[in-house]
Amino acid sequence: MAEPGVTPAHQPLEEELELEEGEGEVEEEASSPEREVRAGVVEVEVEMEVSSAAVEMEVEEGAGMDVSPAAAVAMVDSEHSSEEEEEEEVSSSPVLALPEQARRKQGPAVAAAVPALVVPKDQDLEKEKKEKERQRERERVDEVGYMSGGCKSDDGSLSCGYSSFRGKRASMEDFFDIKSSKIDDKQINLFGIFDGHGGSRAAEYLKEHLFENLMKHPQFMSDTKLAISETYKKTDSDFLDSEINTHRDDGSTASTAVLLGNHLYVANVGDSRAVISKSGKAIALSDDHKPNRSDERKRIESAGGIVMWAGTWRVGGVLAMSRAFGNRLLKQFVVAEPEIQDQEIDDELEFLILASDGLWDVVPNEDAVSLVKMEEDPEAAARKLTETAFGRGSGDNITCVVVKFQHSKTGGEYI
Repeated sequence: MAEPGVTPAHQPLEEELELEEGEGEVEEEASSPEREVRAGVVEVEVEMEVSSAAVEMEVEEGAGMDVSPAAAVAMVDSEHSSEEEEEEEVSSSPVLALPEQARRKQGPAVAAAVPALVVPKDQDLEKEKKEKERQRERERVDEVGYMSGGCKSDDGSLSCGYSSFRGKRASMEDFFDIKSSKIDDKQINLFGIFDGHGGSRAAEYLKEHLFENLMKHPQFMSDTKLAISETYKKTDSDFLDSEINTHRDDGSTASTAVLLGNHLYVANVGDSRAVISKSGKAIALSDDHKPNRSDERKRIESAGGIVMWAGTWRVGGVLAMSRAFGNRLLKQFVVAEPEIQDQEIDDELEFLILASDGLWDVVPNEDAVSLVKMEEDPEAAARKLTETAFGRGSGDNITCVVVKFQHSKTGGEYI
């Protein structure tokens, strides 16, 4: 989302995504291993894009997640605890025993007891309001480690669903972003999956800035591939600059889809993946950036790096992917240059799946397409993918977005 007061070069008319709580409810059953969750943090945020134009997409968050009364009480207590008590365990319950990272992220809620400074501008008040909404969402999601929801466009052109699950990991490093906008009266839809490693900061930074930067690019509409490539690299550079005074060296993948009218652009950095179903066939629109990929290995070694086996093939024996955002110490070899593919949206293109490797490690492309076909509703399809990956033993965070395209009954055209 563009920050208040910043005027993009093409001044996109941002749509408001309406969050509707209570739909896409996730029912948790104690006997189901798929519903087991561990302590940690899921940071899920569907950006609310505001515009004077009509709302193009409605986002219905699956807020109807079962939370025990004990969890609710514990969360209220944590909001009123002092800073000295931050390190204490809230409860012996596995749902409530939040790790240190989760408790630290509750800091803003604790700080809310301190009288706020007078905000001079309406835009600052709006920014503060949205930040409070984000914080409440983080606190709620912290309790269950799972989030799903759906979105649809008012013009009937597409519907989408998302599902994000911490899984067996102690913390959540996956993020995703969904945006809808208009530029020069042309409908723009953007979807992204960001899978962090070594920490969550890089993935969170991409969620906050990548699409915002892309829509500001002066050639976004005229040369979209160039705009995507330059924006990926510039955002990577900006992130590294923002972290220059820290001791962190985390990184993130990015698998994104940009729909400009009747055209689909998919860009990828890392080992998240984009797969489409075309005439019932699974087609990958990205190729995982692994160090042992012949062209990637040659590029790394030409730059003076090495690829070695350490449980799996790794750059310098450290990183199991050959392209990523961040990773300052390996930046000479681990670049953020995206590979981009484009497709015309026609009546043969049925749907798109974007997902982190927590899905693809255990669910082949063909299986994923078959699972999505079983569900009419894209949110239900996204949830099925997540549950299937967890049930098959995925040990990673699992996040996916499913986008279904609607076609006219008469002309076979995308509407």
